[in-house]
Amino acid sequence: MTKTSRPCNSRRSMIKACVAGLLAMSVVAGSPRLQAQQWPAKQPIRMIVPGAAGTSPDILARTIAKFLSERLNQSIVVVNRPGGGGNIGHAEAAKSTADGYTLLVTSDQLSINQSLFRDLKFHALESFIPVTQAIISPQVLVVPSALPVRTPRELSEYIRARPGKLNFGSPQLGTVGHLSGELFKSGDKLDIVHVPFQGATFALQELAAGRIDMMFVTLPPAMAFIKAGTIRPLAVSTAQRNKAVPDVPTMQESGYAAFNYGAWQGVFVPTGTPADIVSKLNAEINAVLAMPEAIKTLENAGFTPVGGSSEEFRKVVADTITRWEKVVQQARVKVE
Repeated sequence: MTKTSRPCNSRRSMIKACVAGLLAMSVVAGSPRLQAQQWPAKQPIRMIVPGAAGTSPDILARTIAKFLSERLNQSIVVVNRPGGGGNIGHAEAAKSTADGYTLLVTSDQLSINQSLFRDLKFHALESFIPVTQAIISPQVLVVPSALPVRTPRELSEYIRARPGKLNFGSPQLGTVGHLSGELFKSGDKLDIVHVPFQGATFALQELAAGRIDMMFVTLPPAMAFIKAGTIRPLAVSTAQRNKAVPDVPTMQESGYAAFNYGAWQGVFVPTGTPADIVSKLNAEINAVLAMPEAIKTLENAGFTPVGGSSEEFRKVVADTITRWEKVVQQARVKVE
């Protein structure tokens, strides 16, 4: 007598099959690859800027957000988180969920802070994945329009003739502007006092009023003052002149070989963000940086669009940590 088998579609078998199917679907739906395929599927994408409105990273973030939002058909909200030398915004981005819905748009301050602060709650290369370097912008050496100097050498001689009586401003202690001033000071052995401010705009206002005598600052926030004629640009820190101020020479042209750098800004995501999302973000942001309208907007602000791979940007971030660590140590810059 042949043993009769249970039908495969019995009630118990069906329940087991349904449970197994639901579990499998749950695993697949939660997989990074499927999340990446669905991204972006919810709104909005946050773009954290560790600075106030009107700062260079804010200008960049709002430019990218405008065009990237159109390409992704997704709303992007720029969230300003000023304070702590950028550490408040950096820390918030670092602890955000790594799902592609939080981006960080920041500057080389991220690299500099590795040398300035002892107990950071994040690391420039361990807590973030560099997506792409968006732009490079020179530091521009500027003076009040009333100061009777036209070149960096004339400025140096003017300071040397008045030891301890002049000062140089910076957007904040430990910024690229501050360290550039220290580099200028140490290179020509100048006796000049550093005066830090809480933001580039405040420092530029004091410079235009003649209450400080010189400063290095990223070009975009200085452009309005330069166009108004209240401050005079003497030179830019990059190896090439900038299209926004083509008549302004480079520091190297002016005889300062150590000045061969620009201030970078770029886009990051928290470590752990799926590789497919990083790759898509890289492709889309690079596409934005190649758009004629975006290029025009950025160049008019004093930025030079860059773009490139995540790996290339990672090297830039690492090299910047090394570059400014030496200046921080030589100038004995301390941040409490």
